Amino acid sequence: MSPLVGGLDREGASGSGCHSTCLQLEIWQGCMQEPACVRRLCDDLPAIAVWLCCCCLSLFTASFFFFPRLCLFICPPPSTANSATMAAATAGGSDRPATVVGMGEAMLRFAPLPYDKALPCPEDGAFLRSVGGDELNVCVATSRLAASPGTVAQWISVLPTGPLGDVIAQGARNAGVGLDYTKRIEGAECGTFFVLPEQKTVHYQRRNSAFAQQAPNLFDWPKVFSELHASGPVWLHMTGITPMISPKSRLAWTQALEAAHRLNIPVSVDFNHRKQLGPLGDLWTVMCPQLSKLQVMIVSVTSLKEIAELEGVGNLVPQNSVPLQDPAWRVFQAHMRLRWGLKRLAVCYKTRDESGLQRRWSAVASASGIHTTVDIPVYHRPKDECGGGSAWAAGIIDSLQTHWHKEEVDGDHFKDVNDPGSVKDLRRADLLAALCQETIGDHSTVTREKLLSYEQGNENRPLTIDASQSHQDKILETLATLKKSGILAIIRAKNADAAIARGIELCSLGCRAIEVTLDTTDWKRVLGELVQKLPADVCVGVGTVMDDTVFELPEIAALGGRFALSPINPTGFIDACHAVGLLAVPSGLSSNELWDLHRQGAHVVKMFHAGQVTPKILKSMLGVSPLRALNVAPSGGVTPDNAEDWWDAGACTVGMGSNLAGKDITFAFDTPEYEKAKRDWEQTGLANAKQLFEKVAARFPTDSAQQE
Repeated sequence: MSPLVGGLDREGASGSGCHSTCLQLEIWQGCMQEPACVRRLCDDLPAIAVWLCCCCLSLFTASFFFFPRLCLFICPPPSTANSATMAAATAGGSDRPATVVGMGEAMLRFAPLPYDKALPCPEDGAFLRSVGGDELNVCVATSRLAASPGTVAQWISVLPTGPLGDVIAQGARNAGVGLDYTKRIEGAECGTFFVLPEQKTVHYQRRNSAFAQQAPNLFDWPKVFSELHASGPVWLHMTGITPMISPKSRLAWTQALEAAHRLNIPVSVDFNHRKQLGPLGDLWTVMCPQLSKLQVMIVSVTSLKEIAELEGVGNLVPQNSVPLQDPAWRVFQAHMRLRWGLKRLAVCYKTRDESGLQRRWSAVASASGIHTTVDIPVYHRPKDECGGGSAWAAGIIDSLQTHWHKEEVDGDHFKDVNDPGSVKDLRRADLLAALCQETIGDHSTVTREKLLSYEQGNENRPLTIDASQSHQDKILETLATLKKSGILAIIRAKNADAAIARGIELCSLGCRAIEVTLDTTDWKRVLGELVQKLPADVCVGVGTVMDDTVFELPEIAALGGRFALSPINPTGFIDACHAVGLLAVPSGLSSNELWDLHRQGAHVVKMFHAGQVTPKILKSMLGVSPLRALNVAPSGGVTPDNAEDWWDAGACTVGMGSNLAGKDITFAFDTPEYEKAKRDWEQTGLANAKQLFEKVAARFPTDSAQQE
C-alpha cells in the first residue's frame, strides 16, 4: 500500500519533518473552505434557526400523542427479508461476486472506418456501427470477467421497441448482461452518436430518446435492489452523463442512488462530464449533495481542475508546467477528497508521446492515504479512443467488491473495515482499460483468464501491452520465417544504392531473409527501401547492434525491421528488442554462452565467430538433449561450400556476408575497386548465389511450394 505522496500518510496524522507538518496544515486549511452548496446553506442559517425553533415548540406539544406512531410509520422495524438483504450484502460472507448494476443510456455509435478498410464509396464514406454507453460498457466488461456462468451484471435502462432497440438489447445479452429491469417503450426513439475524429469529439442525437423521455417514477428502485439482493451482494455504478441528459433521467438517477444508499448498497460514480450535455456547474449542483453516499468517485484530471476553480480553490491546482507524474497532483487529489468528504476519489492519468504510445496510470485518495501506479504504468497504443474509462471503472469495481466487507451497521451507515484502494487494485483497472482499447468498439472483450495472464509476473513493474501480446506474436512469426529461410544474407556496404540493388537481386534468386548491418552507409535508407520494395514474406532486419546503438531499436522497428543481430550481447539488448517487437539474436560461442542467452529470453542465438568451430562441434553440442531447445544460427566463416554441413549439424539458419552478397557493394561506383568486384560478382558470385538458393528451395520448401 503506497503512502500518501508528499508526507501525509494517514488522515489527520502528519508524516515526519516540518515539510509534512506544513503540508498537513495546508490540506486541512483547504478543507475548511466549504463547497459552494454548503456556503449557500450557511447564508440562510439565521432564518432557518428561527423556523426550527417554532417547529420544535409545536412538535413538543404533540410529541406524546403522535411521535411514537410517526416513528413506526416512517422507520418500520427491519423485516426478515430486509435482514436477509443485509446479510447478502456482506460480500465477506458470500462466495458469490456482487451483481454490478449499471443504470444509464446506451446508444448506437457510428465511427468512420479508415480509408484502407472503407468500402469503395469515397464520396459517402463508410462507418462502423457499434453499441456504446458508459454504464452498459461497465456491465459488459464485468460480465466478460465472470469466472463462472451466470449473470453478474444487470443493465437498467429504457429502450425503444423495434429493430434499433433490439440491436442494443441483443448486444447486451450476447455479452451476458442481464436486462431483467430494462423497459421497452413503443414508438420511442433510439439515441445515436457519431465519432468525429477530425474535431476529436462526438456528436450526440439523444434529446428525444426513449431514455431521455422516460416517465417519472418508471422504476421501483427499492423493489429492484431488494430483489437483486435476494441472490447476493449488489454494487450500483452510474455516471454524471445520466443526470445531464434530461430532467426525467436526472430524477431516475437521484432516486436510484438514494434507494441504494438506504439499503447500504455501495455506489460508484464516474463524474464523466460531457460539455455537449451542459455546463460543469449544472452537473456539480446535482452531484455535490450526493458525494457522502459514494464509495468511490472517478474523475478526470480536467474535471478535477475545473471543479476546484468553480469552488474558488483554484490555488490548489498545480501549474500546467508541472508534469502529471509529479507528486503535487496526488497531493491536490488528496486535498479535494478531504474537502468533499469522499470515501475514495479516483483519478486516471494519461500521457501520450508523438508516436502514439500512451502511458496510463491512476491514483485513489482515501482515508488510508494515496495509492498510485505512477511508478508501474501501462504502456499501450489505443486502437479505439472510446471504452477505456468504462473498462477502468469495471476493473476497480471488480477489485473492490471481491474483498468487500462490512463489520458494523449503524442506521443508514456502515463501517468499511477494509480499505481496498491498493496498488494491486489500481493495476488491475489500468490493465483492463488498456486491454479494452486493443480492440475497436466501446465494449471490452477481455476475459478474466486473459487479464490474469497479464497480471501474473508483472505486478511491480511497468508493462507494455503490445509488447506482451501483439509484439510477441510478431516475434514468433519472424522466428518461423527465419527458420525457413536457410540463409540469412548479410549486407555490409559502403554504397547504399548498390546495397539496395543487391538486396533486391538476392531476393529475386530466392533469398528470404536479409540483414542490413548498422555500419552500412546510410543504413536507415537501405533498410527502409528494402522493406518497401521486397515482398512481404521476405524478412528484413539489422545486424551489428552494439551497446551504443541499442537506442536505435525502436526506429528500426518503425522502419519495418523484424529482427536485430549482434556480435555480442549488448546491455539490455534482448528486452529492448522484445519491447518493440523485434526478434533478438545475440551472440555466443560456447555451449554455456549460448544457453545463458537462451535463459535470458533469446529465441535465436548467433554462433559467432563460427569459423573458430566446426559443424561437427555444433552437432555434438545439440546432441545433448537439453540443448536441443536452442535455435543456433552460425555466422562468420560460413560459405556456399559448407552451408549444407551446418544445416546437417542442426543450424536453424546460417548467416553469410560477402561470401554470398559480394564485395562490390563495399565500394563507391566508378572506382577501380568497384569495377573489379562487380566483375567477380557477375562471373562467379551470381552463379554461386543462384545455386545456393536452389538448395535452400529444395531443403526449406515454402508453404506454397508444399501445397503445389
